[in-house]
Amino acid sequence: MGAKIQSTSLPRLPARLMGMVALAGLMTGCWGNRSEKPPVHIIWNMDFQDKWDPQEQVKFFPDGRAMRAPVEGTVARGFLKDDDLLWRGRGYDGRLADQLPESIKLDAKLLARGQERFDIYCAPCHDESGQGHGIATKRGGGFKVAPANLHQERLLPMPLGYFYEVITNGKMPNMLPYAAQIPVQDRWAIAVWVRTLQIHGKDKGWAAAPVTTAAAQPTKPDAAGEHGSHGGGN
Repeated sequence: MGAKIQSTSLPRLPARLMGMVALAGLMTGCWGNRSEKPPVHIIWNMDFQDKWDPQEQVKFFPDGRAMRAPVEGTVARGFLKDDDLLWRGRGYDGRLADQLPESIKLDAKLLARGQERFDIYCAPCHDESGQGHGIATKRGGGFKVAPANLHQERLLPMPLGYFYEVITNGKMPNMLPYAAQIPVQDRWAIAVWVRTLQIHGKDKGWAAAPVTTAAAQPTKPDAAGEHGSHGGGN
């Protein structure tokens, strides 16, 4: 009896295993194949949902717009912006504040971030020292109004909120707002770095650095310049 059980039951396991392997091969063989026939939709309501796309015109609403206006008197979560110091740089009295919001900690990490963001967004005009001699002032004819020297006496007593506000709203006629490019926390980091530069340059004479109103316009070379030596430096 034992010999018969062994001879009839053992071959079944390899047969089943071979069948599973063959089925897996067939399934993987269909993966990625192209066909001109329409795809098979197993769950129709997942593939064909009743929905409207942004800016779509619909007949369901009287105004014909699929996108609905927010409910009157409501604010989307995360967009209340009720912290005037954090979002607008102003204290409870409405004046520009000379302090950081409670959610931002003054440490080495904040300074490093401020320096990095300043060098990216501000240095092209104000240069890395903040004296207003960035590379943008030396190309294409410069600016009609030169970038501000951040070390001038007028700006030294300005509160941190002033620099935050300028970054957020711009300063005409030259500087456009950077609110879209620089997040709120990074604007505060830049403001702190500006104050750090001001302290660092206090005894370096940077406040008296000359500020030009526009870069020098290129002049037409004379005959001697055209045929003379070109070995001189800029």
